[in-house]
Amino acid sequence: MASSLPHELIECILDNLHHEKATLINCALIGKAWALSAQRGIFQRIVLQLPNQYHEDFEELATAYTARNEQLLELFNRNPYLTSCVRTLELKQFSHDSRRASHSSNRMTYASTTRVVEQLSNVKKLTLARCDWETLTPELKTAVTAIFKTSSLTAVSLSHFSISSFNQLASLLSQVSCLSVLKIDFLYYHNGDAPTPIANCPPRSIQLDQRLHFRFVNMRTFITWFQQDTCPLEIRNLQTLHIHIRHATAPDYEDTAFLLQYIGGNLQELELQVPPWNPHSTLVHFGYTPNLRSVTLLRIQQTELYSPVPWISFLLESIQNSDDRKSISLRHLTIQLDIEPADEVLTHRWDQWGAVDTLLARPIFASLQTVKFELLGVSTLASSGVEAVLSENLPFLQSSNKLQVQIPGAGEADIKSIKAVTSRF
Repeated sequence: MASSLPHELIECILDNLHHEKATLINCALIGKAWALSAQRGIFQRIVLQLPNQYHEDFEELATAYTARNEQLLELFNRNPYLTSCVRTLELKQFSHDSRRASHSSNRMTYASTTRVVEQLSNVKKLTLARCDWETLTPELKTAVTAIFKTSSLTAVSLSHFSISSFNQLASLLSQVSCLSVLKIDFLYYHNGDAPTPIANCPPRSIQLDQRLHFRFVNMRTFITWFQQDTCPLEIRNLQTLHIHIRHATAPDYEDTAFLLQYIGGNLQELELQVPPWNPHSTLVHFGYTPNLRSVTLLRIQQTELYSPVPWISFLLESIQNSDDRKSISLRHLTIQLDIEPADEVLTHRWDQWGAVDTLLARPIFASLQTVKFELLGVSTLASSGVEAVLSENLPFLQSSNKLQVQIPGAGEADIKSIKAVTSRF
């Protein structure tokens, strides 16, 4: 049967198995027609994660880590084409105690990591998670910097990443000539001064136009950099923006509002996590981004004393009032509702959701296809009651089949059972 399948169909099948490494390994043994496509999936993503140096078995774990790297290098030496299959590279937990930096096991793990990274020249996505740039060996820094400079790299993700200065970070990002996706979660640097102009990097030469993600990051220094005439990154054509702020301070809201205004009408997808009960929350609105197609509001709290409905209504009204258009482009609205246990089912706060239903029933929102509520802090049993209350207070959305209610992480059977219970109300 394997030999009778067209090669294009084989590739299509294997491309959908890139997360099933064990299956791909079995497919690679079927025959030559399957081997190359399966190997491409097997080596598509490489994760190099250092063992915890404080683990009681660190020596054994470090030896095993180095041995796996040596096996990988041996495979690359025998089959050089495999290095071009690696499209995602993740370096994790490269942050060692300086007191142990000279330990033989640390030197061994960093050296083997460097040799693996040096083999790769076709990486599309680079992730540095729980890494301290200053503790990397000079050789590993050079190898990783070379990845930043490759023309294939389009996406960079930095999570719990530490570096000495913002200027140094800006220099690294400026090496990514085709950067279109930038994700930053928890960034640490000691010197936040705006970067100086970078040699041989023309202004606005890097089109960061697909996705920008900030989570618990001081955005002010980035915003200052983006506005500099010498900045090589251009974000005004950005399509997707994710912003998660930790503290409800005026600068956080101001920075969020500025990004929405700066990017403006090109933005199509927005994921937003900001505390809506702060006096500064009205600084954030969608008046500058009338072409949004998808909006996700994360961890919106509803308590016995507080309803998020006025703020959500304010955001929707700001889209409507952005100009004199007769319709807006919003297709999907997701509200991640974090419900206080005491308010799970029936209190007067649920009645306020009728205002959202009335607003979304207006002809200007005719393009809206789904309004999804993701329930947090709610048990599966209580969720059926919550959905019933939402259905009762959102009659237009319910009758037009636009209303969806889910529990993130719940199985499909649980979601079906919730809908079945709700249908009887």
